Amino acid sequence: MIFPSHCRFVGVVSKHLRPDYRPDDAVYFSSQYVLIFEAPDRCAVYEVASGGEGFIRRSQGVKMIADVDQTVLYDGQVDITNRADLIRKASALCKGKINTVVFQGIDRHYTFVYEPSPEALRVIEVYDVAPPWPAWLEFNVRRLDEAGMFGDLMLTFDYHTLDLKDFEDPARTTIFPCHASGLNGLFLDSLDEEPRGDIKLVGCNTSKLVFDARFPLKRYEHVNICPLSTRKPQHPFILRCCQSDKLGPKVIGGVPGVVVHWGASPRDVCDAVRQLASTISEK
Repeated sequence: MIFPSHCRFVGVVSKHLRPDYRPDDAVYFSSQYVLIFEAPDRCAVYEVASGGEGFIRRSQGVKMIADVDQTVLYDGQVDITNRADLIRKASALCKGKINTVVFQGIDRHYTFVYEPSPEALRVIEVYDVAPPWPAWLEFNVRRLDEAGMFGDLMLTFDYHTLDLKDFEDPARTTIFPCHASGLNGLFLDSLDEEPRGDIKLVGCNTSKLVFDARFPLKRYEHVNICPLSTRKPQHPFILRCCQSDKLGPKVIGGVPGVVVHWGASPRDVCDAVRQLASTISEK
């Protein structure tokens, strides 16, 4: 994979403005690659080397990376600092003879990805529970990722959100933690009297402790939905928990991860992901 680390290393030439331009012409001192547009939708990519001093330097070598038939221009402007997102987008477009995708940034600068390697992205598993929708942790990771807050970390996210709707019971014998979920059932935060019948409590360990404290003699089935207690991650992970003493770095089955509070702010989530990325980079 070739992916310039910054757009300042990518020069752009439009042949309709400079019809006599040749790839071995003098180049700007920081240019390592040159995109040559034969038409607004047709572009070739070259690698260039230069020598000497000053802003404009003599070419000392030119190598074609991809010709116009191997290159496609991404439709639309993107955040070219979000490297992980560009790799994902380029991977989806590189089919058949196409091996290079050229991107224009929102600021109208250019970059490209040649032979994108999705395996260069590190997978972070995101574990959450809903409703209420949207699942708060998943929602924040997605919008932070889309905003480019993790683009420099070369991460991709694998989302696993448990849908509590699967536990709904028309007979209303299932107890959920909070009425804010809007589910069909009973709710631990609004039980006025001891529930009757065969009861199933769908909640975390905290829910169990609360129920036992209120109805110590009531027999019931407990379905533990706490990601920290029930999940078996295959990759580094992030999840949320309502118990403050369990926050921070965690290891499950030898896999490193991080736990944020149930109501973590976007800043908390961002810091946690970056902390986790730093931890796994060191390993």
